[in-house]
Amino acid sequence: MEAEAITRLTDGLQPPAIRAILVQCLVGELAPSAAITRMLAVEGASTVRAAIDDVTHRAATISRASDMLVHDRVDELTQIFVEKVSELADVGDDTKSRSGYGLGPASRPSKSGDRDEPRVSE
Repeated sequence: MEAEAITRLTDGLQPPAIRAILVQCLVGELAPSAAITRMLAVEGASTVRAAIDDVTHRAATISRASDMLVHDRVDELTQIFVEKVSELADVGDDTKSRSGYGLGPASRPSKSGDRDEPRVSE
């Protein structure tokens, strides 16, 4: 029953490497966080997001009552992906700020002269 649900959710998903990792995750062989890390190592974030969005949409529209375990795994995968991408964006923004490319608080000069604001020494 579970294998049938996973096949329905991942059938035709591209690229094949992402599909294989998603299948491992949905079967329960691979934790969602590890699956996301592996998928991001194989493809870019936009491709991984598209695959996860596709599986999430399929789970919402074609899953059956007997698919609840797989559906829960899809939900967990989606939640962890959103958190991980948010963390990656935060790290990227923080790196840009420290390198002078971003306009984060650490790289902007203080207009108020407030001594409590962090300063970047060069």
